[in-house]
Amino acid sequence: MAAVVVAAAVALDNGVARTPPMGWLHWERFLCGTDCAAEPERCVSERLFTEMADVMSADGWKEAGYEFVCIDDCWMAPTRDERGRLRADPRRFPSGIRALADYVHSKGLKLGIYSDVGSRTCAGFPGSYGHYELDAQTFASWGVDLLKFDGCNVQSSGTEAVPGQRANTGRPIVYSCEWPFYLRPMQQPNYTEIKQYCNHWRNFYDVYDSWNSIKSIVEWTALHQDSIVKIAGPGGWNDPDMLVIGNFGLSWEQAVTQMAMWAIMAAPLFMSNDLRHMKPEAKWLLQNKEAIAINQDPLGKQGYRITKDKNFELWERPLSDRAYAVAVLNQQEIGGPQNFTFSLTFLGNGLACNPACCIQQLLPTSRDWGVHSWVSSLSVEVNPTGTVLLKVAPL
Repeated sequence: MAAVVVAAAVALDNGVARTPPMGWLHWERFLCGTDCAAEPERCVSERLFTEMADVMSADGWKEAGYEFVCIDDCWMAPTRDERGRLRADPRRFPSGIRALADYVHSKGLKLGIYSDVGSRTCAGFPGSYGHYELDAQTFASWGVDLLKFDGCNVQSSGTEAVPGQRANTGRPIVYSCEWPFYLRPMQQPNYTEIKQYCNHWRNFYDVYDSWNSIKSIVEWTALHQDSIVKIAGPGGWNDPDMLVIGNFGLSWEQAVTQMAMWAIMAAPLFMSNDLRHMKPEAKWLLQNKEAIAINQDPLGKQGYRITKDKNFELWERPLSDRAYAVAVLNQQEIGGPQNFTFSLTFLGNGLACNPACCIQQLLPTSRDWGVHSWVSSLSVEVNPTGTVLLKVAPL
């Protein structure tokens, strides 16, 4: 595991994303809905984003740390304006993006927007190729705070595009890069270089509202941890994609697993759900202060898998003040709860509980496990497809 504890590479120095960004993004839940006459509550329109901003401001989401309201693909008009500038679809965004940004900012939140490195977005709207600097100036003039930069229909590499997007705008913008994923399998992404251009970057396929999707993301991360974990840190993060908690495809145990593992992986936390119609248990989980504190830990080190034993996986994440977050994941999909017993000497290369430590369970429920010694073992019961999230603090 020596490869995953090397100091992080030099990050993009734009003063933002010192901890993983948090917010809401429309794509997984609302896709490219453009028929506002037939589906006024679900189409990609200024109504959708103003209503989400209202809920985020009123229902504790902002206080929990979720600060970005992000527009994904399909916000644009089919063509640029007469001066070559991107423009919002005038029927769905009649007030324009500047007015929407002002509204979001008035709620104490920030606005994210979407573009593409290529000539067309993934949904076929105008891309930024050939217009990088112009689009950067446009987004800055609108008051945009985050840019999600996709990688469809590519004529240039993302590293050629991003400097143009950053050019002379005078505005700090979080750069969320999709294009590193599109480099595979033709070439291996150079994460040291990517981190100089991006505040967080995608490595794997889009998340779906399904357990198969969540477990495949977790497994890919574990298989590639020796190359990606050491890169993550303040200013630059690996992005396993959106939180789908509160939708339709995950059981309660699987929702807990996504929240716990995204905390361990120091992942950006961008929900894609309908905050206007949120079940209380999903809201509790997404606003769980202890899990969010793990995710936002200022040390900024990403966690990693330290052992796999049949259906169980044991993950750890170094935290500030010499503490560790620990996740026990049960991948079994049949039967009932099972116990997993492990020695505390496994954790932190033997240092996490040396000579003694206090253990708190954070998810799926809160529990005080008390004081343990370096030579102790811990046995935790985990439901199928569930995860127990712990915090181990030295004494």
